[in-house]
Amino acid sequence: MIDINYDFLQRLIRNLGELFGDKCEIVVHDYRNGLDHTIIDIVNGQVTGRSVGGCPSKSVVEKLSSNLDGADNELVYFTNCEKGKIIKSATTYIKDNDNHIIGSVCVNMDITDLLLAENALKAFINYTPSAPAVENSEVLVRNVDELLQYYMNEVERMIGKPMGLMSKAEKVQALRYLDQKGVFKIAKASVSLCEAFHISKYTLYSYLEESRN
Repeated sequence: MIDINYDFLQRLIRNLGELFGDKCEIVVHDYRNGLDHTIIDIVNGQVTGRSVGGCPSKSVVEKLSSNLDGADNELVYFTNCEKGKIIKSATTYIKDNDNHIIGSVCVNMDITDLLLAENALKAFINYTPSAPAVENSEVLVRNVDELLQYYMNEVERMIGKPMGLMSKAEKVQALRYLDQKGVFKIAKASVSLCEAFHISKYTLYSYLEESRN
């Protein structure tokens, strides 16, 4: 990566992986070539099921769609994952000399067992303070296809019907939502959306332009 000692990053994330164990996933993303395949290195990918060549999470796509080059690091947030896992995460953005975000290092710790142990201890000592809220807005996916499917599911839930059965007005509304979420920064988004909406690429971009106006 430009202006980044990549050899140092490789050694650092592996040392941290050894330090924190196999419940700690550490991911290096490079955003300079688009958002379809941003993961260039990963340690303990079994935590979320991701691997090299995968894509970023939902919140990163949405943040980058807003061009927030001055965005702060995401220090600590929580995610409910599949099969009941609860992940504690922190994201540090990598910027170039012009302060543009070009990548990130994300640490994802599976704290499910720790929470179970915490609950067992609370029951034993009979002390139950309010538990911290768990953030449900994040989505960790294995590849860009899963990320696109998540957004298409969200659109169908929002409109209340399958994408292929939506009216023109509903498709325009759906495209406005997808555009705001940064989905069109994903290279294969237009092909997948044309298939889901049962429309041509010309019609897709005509509706998209209408949604922006």
